[in-house]
Amino acid sequence: MYIIVNHWPSRSGGELRSRPYRLKAAELNRRIIDSLRYLDPSAKIVSMGDFNDDPISPSFKKILKVKGKEKQLDSLGLFGPMENLFKKGIGSLAYRDQWNLFDQIYMTANFIENPEGYRFWKADVFNLPYLMDPKGTYKGYPLRTYAGGSYIGGYSDHFPVFVHLIREVK
Repeated sequence: MYIIVNHWPSRSGGELRSRPYRLKAAELNRRIIDSLRYLDPSAKIVSMGDFNDDPISPSFKKILKVKGKEKQLDSLGLFGPMENLFKKGIGSLAYRDQWNLFDQIYMTANFIENPEGYRFWKADVFNLPYLMDPKGTYKGYPLRTYAGGSYIGGYSDHFPVFVHLIREVK
């Protein structure tokens, strides 16, 4: 199993202005995945991190060609279980009352179709109440460590995301 950890360029300066940098990061991710598959055609690959793009952004749909539904996959496809969560309105961070799912995990199709070893079961956002701002303008948002230069004592401005990978025990 190979795991790629990412932190793609931010949307500083605006989404459209900064998009080319994330598209380049997606191209690099694609090259890394293709290289790993060349060396090991049966490689199980997980890519995860703060992509600063949603599951439906061009970096995921046009460059990586990540599919949000298992039935859309072919053997060389990439599966993005976060897309379904995003379409339900679930996010890992909020900005101006708009939820985004920039924190994602996607994987090669052999986590779905290959019953040997680990396989994908489900994905989620870890957004328990203790991680949320309990009051004020940002009630329900991730409880930040710092805001406006002041220590708040929270955890992060993003909620963590996770997937369950399961395997049969014999």
